[in-house]
This record gives sequence, C-alpha cells and structure tokens, in this order.
Amino acid sequence: MASPAVLALMLSQLTFADPPPELLGRWRSLETSKGGIGAVVIFRANGVVDFSPGAVVDTTYRIEGKELVFPPPTANGPELRQKMDFTGADRLRLAEANWTRAGAAPDPGNLILGEWVGKREMDGRPMEARYLFYPGGKFLFLLPFRTPAPGRYSIQGSIMRLELPGRKPAEGPFKIDGDMLSTPSAGGSGYRFKRY
Repeated sequence: MASPAVLALMLSQLTFADPPPELLGRWRSLETSKGGIGAVVIFRANGVVDFSPGAVVDTTYRIEGKELVFPPPTANGPELRQKMDFTGADRLRLAEANWTRAGAAPDPGNLILGEWVGKREMDGRPMEARYLFYPGGKFLFLLPFRTPAPGRYSIQGSIMRLELPGRKPAEGPFKIDGDMLSTPSAGGSGYRFKRY
C-alpha cells in the first residue's frame, strides 16, 4: 500500500491539469466600480495567480501640442491636461512624473503608443503604475493598491478552482474568448477580465 505522501502526490497530479497557454499572463477587471476600482491578476503556469485590487481606468486621450488631454473625471468637470515631453524614445515626462517604456515601441512614428511604467505614491509607499496608450485614442491606467499577493488556481476540464487572497474560494466554469476571460467567483456572478 502506498504511503500517505505518495497518495497525496498522486491525487494532486490527478486534480491539477496544465492550464491552457492562452490563460497565462496579465489580466485586468473588465467591470469596475464607478470610481474605477477593479483588480489586476497574473496567471502563472505553476498554479499561482498574483492578485491585487487597484485602479483600472479605461478611457480616451488626445494630444494637443505638448499636452496630453484626458476626459473630465466628473460630470461637467474640466478636462485633465498634462504637459508632455519625450526625453528619449523610451522616456516620457508627464506633469511632474517620469515614465519609462516597457517593451518595444509599437510605432516609431507615434512615440506615445505602448506601455509606460512609473511610480505613484499610495499611503506613503511607491507603487508601480502603468499607462497603456493604444491607437485610436484609447487609454488604460492601472495602479495596484498593494504588492500583488499570490493565490492559487487549478483547472480540471472546463472547471476552475480559484483561491484569491482575502476572498472565499470559488469553483465553477471558466471561459477564454480571445482577450476576454470569465472565471468563477464566490458570489456566483463570476469575474470578467480582459488581457492587457
């Protein structure tokens, strides 16, 4: 008869299947609160999912001269304008903050496009923020409220078990449709994410 340790190992191999490759990587909440609060998750191949609540703001932008212009944050409020200066192909200064390009520039003829990383202060702690500028004037701002904490997930067929830090475990169907992901949630309505 096999030892309890061997039985546990065999059982874990039966219950954890390799995740589909399209699940792996970075995802952000598709739905957020009115204030733009959502979550950022990273699914890893080893059954770990990094999770952090944070600001997830999906909006638009335009450039006027040397200013970056965002829509008003409140109804009937003024547009948000920031002075913009490229200090190199991979360096951007907005207002008083410095941003560094993450990855290669997608369009050398339009330097703003792509992903930019900078620091924002949250409760006296510097946190890594991301600006993602897309063609057509689309913009995504991501700011985790804490260092991502590891949770766990497992896949069995079309069923996912998801254990996020600070939340009750959830088990149920999951679905990947292009850059969209639906997962179970403890509340039953499920989480919806979009790849970024």
